[in-house]
This record gives sequence, C-alpha cells and structure tokens, in this order.
Amino acid sequence: MSTDEAGGRSEPDPGLMRVSHADRDRMVEILRDAAADGRLDTDELEERVERALTARTFADLEPLAEGLPVAAPAAPVPAGPAATAPAVPDGETQQWSVVGQRFRREGAWQVPRTAELTMFGGSVRLDYTLARLPEGGQSTLRLTTTGGRVRLTVPPGVAVDLSELVTTGGRVRDRASRHAVPGSAVTHVVTVTGSMMGGRIRVEESKAR
Repeated sequence: MSTDEAGGRSEPDPGLMRVSHADRDRMVEILRDAAADGRLDTDELEERVERALTARTFADLEPLAEGLPVAAPAAPVPAGPAATAPAVPDGETQQWSVVGQRFRREGAWQVPRTAELTMFGGSVRLDYTLARLPEGGQSTLRLTTTGGRVRLTVPPGVAVDLSELVTTGGRVRDRASRHAVPGSAVTHVVTVTGSMMGGRIRVEESKAR
C-alpha cells in the first residue's frame, strides 16, 4: 500500500515497514511502564505484550499504545538523505530534528550558542574537536529525545555538563571527564539540558591531539 502525494508521486506507507527487535522491546517497555503506573491491568498487559512481541509492522504496534500517554515506536523516514543542518551564525539558536536517521556534525562546523535537538530513534554525533566554538566560553545543547544514541566527542579544554539533563530509563556515560587531567584548563563548557527517554548519551575524549 502507498500514499499519493501532489503530482501523482507515490510513497510507501511507513506503517507497513517491518519492525526490529529493538522496536518490539521498546513497545514492551512502554506497556510495562504503563502497567506500573496503573494504566493497564494484568490481563491487558499480558495481551498487549504478546501482540507486541509478535508484531511485524509499525501498524501492528500503533494500536497497542491506545489510551496511553506515550506513543508507540514510529517508522523511520524511509527516503531522503541523512539529516543535515545549515550553517548558523555564532550566537543564534539552531533546531535539529532526527527521526530514525544518522545526524553528524564534524570538522570545522560552527557550534551555535544554543542547539535544540529533537530525536526519535536514530543516532547523532557531535564532534567538537575542530569545531568553531561561540564566544563566551559556553554553549547549550537542549535535548528532547526518545530512544536513539547521542555521542559527543570533545578535545582537551572542552567540558560537558550533564547535571541538568533529565533521563528516564536511558544510559549516560561520560568518559571524557573521567580521563581528564586534574587541574587542566577548561576554555569552553557544553551544557546539556532537556529530557531523554530511553536511548543513551556518551561523552568521549577526542583521539586527535
């Protein structure tokens, strides 16, 4: 089945895309959280979990979230290039949206003073090794993510503050701070704020010296 767009072009129905083990596991996690909150009784939980584990498409998962505050996993965008972001002058806010895609900012990219990342699945890598940092010694990365992976690579002198990030069921690992040389000067701080549901965020030190 497909959906028709302007000009007669036909696009595949995303709901018919096959789900992965990770999609099924995420649906089961949503259902168990709902049961823990008292939104589903035992019989409803067992029935929906069984349907989740045998689901073949995203259309099979969608009705399982009926009546719940969290949506079922959605199909990634099936077509188009990886997400990209235009250059932004220093001091401005830039918004990034990632749905089941790979998003990369590497090399001599201009770091905005505030970046707002909305992500549902997919992966994001921000490499600050050669990046052009805004003046003032600080920038903000505001997250609103469900699932997926975020990786920040920082060189010596750039620190990441994760203390304001609210996580629910996700994993946060900061390897860069553990390997930082005591007493070394910090010239720029990336403050990560917002919320992360599931997924993981990792901060690592740059291998370039």
